Parts: sequence; structure tokens; C-alpha cells
Amino acid sequence: MTDNSSKKSDWKRRYRLFKQQEDRQEFEGWEVEDFIKHVFELRQEVTELQDQVDGLKAQPKQESKPEKPERELKAEDFKQDWPYSTKFVFLLTLENKPLTSREIHDYLLKLDKQYQFYNDPKGTLSVYLRAVVKSGRIKSVKLPGIKEKLFAKPEWIDREGNLIIMYRKQIEKFIFL
Repeated sequence: MTDNSSKKSDWKRRYRLFKQQEDRQEFEGWEVEDFIKHVFELRQEVTELQDQVDGLKAQPKQESKPEKPERELKAEDFKQDWPYSTKFVFLLTLENKPLTSREIHDYLLKLDKQYQFYNDPKGTLSVYLRAVVKSGRIKSVKLPGIKEKLFAKPEWIDREGNLIIMYRKQIEKFIFL
């Protein structure tokens, strides 16, 4: 052992002894019956606390933050400095329905000042959409009767990869079969 490590362990030992002496002073003058009574009180407190913990575990989890009423999104809320993944999610949330790449392209032409200055905006959009789909932030879905893929939020898709009925009905209104 080095000299420094022995000083550390010596300090810890002295501190532990000091704390034990301090704890013993609290119980000086107690009779055996007082100790027994104190142990029973502590056991009762532990039981009550365990009941509280069990009660809290049994309750359904609630969000710690009180829910704020959701405010409606507007196109003016679009921020130019967002990454494209956030812009895509914003557009899907704004429309509250799956969108085709053509619809996303039209929105970006209106809202994003930088987008129109790309040499090939549609090609750039395709690259960004593939990257965001690969990351899982949005999902792509192919429906029969629609030439293009639809892009949707992950919570709009069931386990099999199909659109949830509510969103499917919104899209089927525009399909002529």
C-alpha cells in the first residue's frame, strides 16, 4: 500500500468510528424496553412505507407534467432552421394524414426558403425522405391504387406495416378504384 492510500483508509476508519460513537450517544440511558419499543415503531414505519410504495406501483403511471391543451399547428409555426426530419414530421402533423412526396414537395416549396434553391429539389427531397425513413422517424407505406408511396408518422402504422383504418379512410376518399 502506498502512504496516500493508507491515509485514505485510516480517515475512513476514523470517520466510521466517530459516526458509531455519535449514534450510541443518541441511545444513552435507554432501557431494554425502550429499545424494543423503538424497534417495533421502526418496523411499523417500514410496513407503512412499503404499503405506500406498493400503492404507488399499483396505480397507473401518470405523466409528471400536467397536460397542456394542445394548440393547433399552423403553417406559420414552420421554422427554417429545423432539420428536414423535423420538417417532414411537422408537415405530417399539420395535415394529420399521410402525404405523398409530391405533396411534401409542394409544401416545402411554399414554406422552406432554402428548398427551392437546390439544383434538383425533387432529387434532394428523395434523398432526405429515404434517410428519414431509414432512421425510423417517419414510415413509408405503399397502398394499392396509389402510384406513389405515402409517408406517415410511425404511430399511424400498425404492426403489419399497414395504415391504421382512420388514416386509410382519409386516403381512400381520393382513390378511384
